[in-house]
Amino acid sequence: MSTPSNQRVADPEQLHDQFNEVWGNPRGWRSLTIVNHTTVGIRFMLTGLGFFLFGGLLAMLVRTQLAIPGYEFLEPDIYNQVFTMHGPVLMLLFAVPMMEGLAVYLIPKMLGARDLVFPRLSALGYWCYLFGGLILCASLLLGIAPKAGWFMYTPLSSAVHTPGPNSDFWLIGITFVEISAVSAGVELVVSILRTRAEGMALNKMPIYAWYILVMAMMIVVGFPPLILGSILLELERAVGLPFFEVARGGDPILWQHLFWLFGHPEVYI
Repeated sequence: MSTPSNQRVADPEQLHDQFNEVWGNPRGWRSLTIVNHTTVGIRFMLTGLGFFLFGGLLAMLVRTQLAIPGYEFLEPDIYNQVFTMHGPVLMLLFAVPMMEGLAVYLIPKMLGARDLVFPRLSALGYWCYLFGGLILCASLLLGIAPKAGWFMYTPLSSAVHTPGPNSDFWLIGITFVEISAVSAGVELVVSILRTRAEGMALNKMPIYAWYILVMAMMIVVGFPPLILGSILLELERAVGLPFFEVARGGDPILWQHLFWLFGHPEVYI
């Protein structure tokens, strides 16, 4: 079959260059704008690994302090900061982001999709995660890390009992990290439900995709209460709104309710 003279066959190399221009990763400073799911997923996992090593170092410091009764390896105030930071770093900066990064990397490949459905949202989620994690870690390096315990229970974490910016670093950093988690959860739920290859029904998906779908749904439902709680507590500390202060009509148990609406789904993720 002959090709009409007025039609030109596209050059494969030219098509390849055009494809790379649209879908390839930019270089230099422009690499910060990458939205490719493979690169974003790798960034999540590498950053999570870095926070894992940092959290492991904190755990070693805690165990060293507790190894010998009366040992003065860490000052009491520094010990409280290290202990408070150890849990959130491993739970919120390593465990969940590592699983999300692996899912962002694998799910499109498993489902036969070119990319996730909202690639810019996943990239935004990564930068929120990195920014929030750096806020938390910087507070420890500056000696003003949170020291009210893993769960930041009120009224211990209120401005009256924990003055200074220590708890504010935790609240602001965790808010960014949780926004990142929710954005990745939304991305994964929609991508799994809407971008499967033709003929791949839900009952034909790989079991890993089912796991990620359930995990992402738990993130979307369970993580917003902690975002709300951290914002309310920061507003109380910053501008004096009485959400948790009993003397002005607040309820400290409200924080526990909001935290464990997040905490119980978290342990299954």
